[in-house]
Amino acid sequence: MKRQTRLRTIESHATVLVVEDDENILQLLSAYLESAGYTVIIAADGADGMRKALHERFDIGVLDVMLPNKSGIEIASALRRSDREMPILFLTALGNETDVLNGFEAGADDYMVKPFSPRELLVRIAAILKRFRTQGSHSDSIVHCGPIELDDSQAICRVHGRPVELTPHEYKILRQLMQRPSRIYERQALIASIYGNQHAVSPKAIDVHVHHLRTKLGSEAGDMIQTVRGFGYRLLTDIEHTRARHATATPA
Repeated sequence: MKRQTRLRTIESHATVLVVEDDENILQLLSAYLESAGYTVIIAADGADGMRKALHERFDIGVLDVMLPNKSGIEIASALRRSDREMPILFLTALGNETDVLNGFEAGADDYMVKPFSPRELLVRIAAILKRFRTQGSHSDSIVHCGPIELDDSQAICRVHGRPVELTPHEYKILRQLMQRPSRIYERQALIASIYGNQHAVSPKAIDVHVHHLRTKLGSEAGDMIQTVRGFGYRLLTDIEHTRARHATATPA
């Protein structure tokens, strides 16, 4: 009970779009989110969900992937092509690696597989909203992700409070990855972000920069930069990083 009160205080007045065609899950999500203090708008099929997502304002969208009329992937892709900055959390039964990668490639900010823990869902939603509101604050130039901190006002990187000297290219790559943790950035997108579209640069240049970046950040923070084979790179969220470290430390 105390946990829900805390979440309500942190993210009061947030409006959540929930797109889910299973009526029982839709009602469960609505009740649980509303009890945590969120305003919930629902859509029971993909077409209605896409219409609302593109024409109304929401703080976050919780989308199923397999929906009638329009899939969650189609909704996310349409949002990313528009000027909408609504973060997206996929909540779906599709849990194999290809499905997860397709979700992040479409622009998801997080991905949960059914059956799910409602408490974990609240934690993830709160984390996404906190991250986006920090990014949207013009008065706050400090960006955090786990032990990594970037101060855009001075282009300074710190890990656990200690300064880490990065080249301008390394800083730009890290800043791009921290802009949306969990989102997969293709090498070509990272090239464009640091060199501009007018420069012909080999994708291998990004691999070299990332290698140096990981080394400079150290083993803990450097491991947060994950290689997504065949796609590019992404930065693990706090939750994903903690789980990965726990899984590595726990004997089979």
